[in-house]
Amino acid sequence: MVVNTGATFINRLAVTNTTNQSQDVKITVDIPASIDMLAAVPTHLHLSPGETMRMPIKGLVHRQITAANIPVYLRLTDDAGKPIQSVTFQVMVKGSVVAPASLTIPQETILLYNAGEPARLPLQITHNRADTSTYTIEVAALPQGINPTIFPMTIRLKPRQDTTIVVTAVPIRQWAVDTPYQLLVTLKNRQQSVVGSAGCKLVVAVTNKAYQNGLVPVNTGYGASVALTRFSTNQWARETRVWGTDSIGKARLDMHIHYLDYGADHLHQLQNSYIALTTARTAFRLGSIYDFHELPLFGRGLKLSTGQTDRMWTFWAVNANQNWLSDAANTWRGNIYSARYDYQLNQLPGAALSLSTSYYTLADVQRAGYLTFASFRYNRTDRHSLQLMGAQSVEFARHSSPSARVTGWAGQLNYTYQRETFSWQVRSYRSSPVYAGLQRGATILYSQLFWQPAPVTTLLARINQFQYDRITFTSPVDQVRHQFGNTVAELSVSHRIGSLTLSARPYWFSQRDKANPISQRADAYRIAPGIAYRRRTDQFLELSYDVGRFYGNVDTWASDGIMSQRIVSTLGIGRFNVWGYWQKGPFYLFDLQTTYPGLITTTSLTPTVSFALLNGRLGGSVGINYLYDATSMAARYTAVGRVQYDVTPNLSVHLSGNGTPYSQQPEFAYSQYRMEVMQRFGQLGAKRHGRLQLSFFEDTNGNGSRDADERWVDSLLVRINDNVLFTNANGRIVYRNVPPGTYAISAISTGRLGDPVLYQEQLTIARSVDKVIPLPRTFRLAGQLRCQTSLYDRQPCQFSRFSLDVRRGQQSIAAIAPRTDGTFSMHLSPGTYTVQLNDYGRQPHATVKTVSFVLSNTGQYPDMNWTVDGATRPVEIKRFTAN
Repeated sequence: MVVNTGATFINRLAVTNTTNQSQDVKITVDIPASIDMLAAVPTHLHLSPGETMRMPIKGLVHRQITAANIPVYLRLTDDAGKPIQSVTFQVMVKGSVVAPASLTIPQETILLYNAGEPARLPLQITHNRADTSTYTIEVAALPQGINPTIFPMTIRLKPRQDTTIVVTAVPIRQWAVDTPYQLLVTLKNRQQSVVGSAGCKLVVAVTNKAYQNGLVPVNTGYGASVALTRFSTNQWARETRVWGTDSIGKARLDMHIHYLDYGADHLHQLQNSYIALTTARTAFRLGSIYDFHELPLFGRGLKLSTGQTDRMWTFWAVNANQNWLSDAANTWRGNIYSARYDYQLNQLPGAALSLSTSYYTLADVQRAGYLTFASFRYNRTDRHSLQLMGAQSVEFARHSSPSARVTGWAGQLNYTYQRETFSWQVRSYRSSPVYAGLQRGATILYSQLFWQPAPVTTLLARINQFQYDRITFTSPVDQVRHQFGNTVAELSVSHRIGSLTLSARPYWFSQRDKANPISQRADAYRIAPGIAYRRRTDQFLELSYDVGRFYGNVDTWASDGIMSQRIVSTLGIGRFNVWGYWQKGPFYLFDLQTTYPGLITTTSLTPTVSFALLNGRLGGSVGINYLYDATSMAARYTAVGRVQYDVTPNLSVHLSGNGTPYSQQPEFAYSQYRMEVMQRFGQLGAKRHGRLQLSFFEDTNGNGSRDADERWVDSLLVRINDNVLFTNANGRIVYRNVPPGTYAISAISTGRLGDPVLYQEQLTIARSVDKVIPLPRTFRLAGQLRCQTSLYDRQPCQFSRFSLDVRRGQQSIAAIAPRTDGTFSMHLSPGTYTVQLNDYGRQPHATVKTVSFVLSNTGQYPDMNWTVDGATRPVEIKRFTAN
């Protein structure tokens, strides 16, 4: 086979057992230093009589050589080391290097065993220039999930240097465990032109590779904890919690009990205590409930949901007193009876309708009422979203004159438009002063515009207004009015220069409260510039300065404005972090209650240190908060932090301490220290445990049953709740000792780029399950980019500047980088697709070709050999004219 330097080659090895007995074979591959193997060749094979095993031999010629041919030797021996056969093939290298540098990722799939673990990408870079050059490396993920503050990173390469480095990609929060990520790594020169690119797949697993194991359902088992809390007011609180999750036949059981005892006030609370039973189509909950639609369904009672995914009935019966041990007065003390119907409109994909009616009582004021609303939601694509809502309420005195009857109304309109670099959201809500819903007398307007004109520049404009004009009844006929709210309007601009991010945020906000005797209104006109430097995830500095004038107003006078300033800074170096804060002048409405608000000066400093000891069993962060108030000339020190010690896998001790880092009001200046001991248990009582066996095959003809010529699918990553196994050569996984219950099952291909999630299902296991699962067949599509250059340009074509984006509808499912010779390949299932060919060598970047095609059920697809403009340098055009 003939390849260029910096290109890959693929050969295939077939090993057949020609004897009538099973045979164990060892394989040894001898390769020269100029070749790196990109696909692992198994060192041991177990072959049945007549069985043939085929495997790819894939490698990369990563450096220039003087010889014309490179031999690759494969030797087969038995268990005793006796030679069976030797095979040799030649790799012929021709031509010259096609780019100043080439980039390769030797691993096609990177497996992680923790959703929060960073991905370490091994990169092989071949530098072909005769001088020292500086390059930048960028990593992107599809779907998005990489912390962007780490990239781009800079690397300096010596003349004709072959370099192997490991680049760390950190997730924004955690990697998604049910979706494979497509990672695209690009190498750019000083002019920010792409000189090399490579791709790989990232899949999250949680166990080592195996074909059978014991299965533990996620979040099952029981637990109990006791806690003791001390407040800065010298009060003590005792807590006891008991919880459990189990399965009863095909149903799932959840329970939770939370008891609190505030000893100083002799207050006992039993909150967040419930028992819930869930099946495939019904969910029942008895106890504490925390729901809401237009009414606040907070309290104790029962909830019943029944139906299918596209149509669901939900019923509530709730008493609004949340504490089971107290009959104290509550604003919403009374009963709520509510029903809601949710329906997905199959004739209009992406649309859903909700209808609800409720009856409620207000025991403290002897009133009752009805509330009815209808809501419509429509997601046209992943870019457009619309929501409409209309509601009406009728409230009356239960034993008084009909004149106390009031009618309220509410309306809502939400719209969202989302693109990669532009989004716009608008949310509006309006209700009358006597409307019975949660947002009584509300005027809410929220609008946000986001624009990213360049990868390093973002612009955000936002207006957020919450104004309330509420009429509340204090008796069956008497009422009071309360007007309050706030408004914020801001413009935020940020620009990143390497590891440095500069930002500016001019904004205006207004706070209003007519019942406040000190200030009915406060306004501020401010600007907040900021700077952030992040070298790595554990080395960063953030600094912001907020300055402006603060105006307070009452009915009789208005202030001329008081200058106020705030500085907030965070520094992180490894395990050491420091958070600092300084404020001079008022900032909040209640700050004006002080005698001299302009003299307010507060300083706060909180250093913390993170640690992990005893192999991670003891860890957390500890520090101290220093607070100084210049008005009262008082200082305070508060220990802060969180520490967890895992005595055993099921027994742990939690310690926490926290306090407000700043406050001028005594009621807000508090701290608390808490210690909790937690014990987890397994399943209670003896249960019948079964066996789960799943076998996956490639359903070529789509008939749902396996035919003789349809192969078993090996090396699938099969996820069952939080347990992961790989299928063996027969496409099989086996779990033993399986408790009854409902399990979420998914299967992802780990060996081929471009594959989506192949299979997802909710499977209920009562005893034992042996299931054969058909998977839609995927086909390998191949093509090649051909270079069309101008006569003046004799340089080789740089295919590394191109990238192919594969889309199904509006969803991007794969990003493919062509090889150095222009060839590319992908694996897709039958369907309709669109391929966008992007040229990153142009300024600005451009989509140079868009092709839609249909992949048939037999794997037929149109020709994908495309001609591209491969010019490597611009042309200067001069026009000559006669004088």
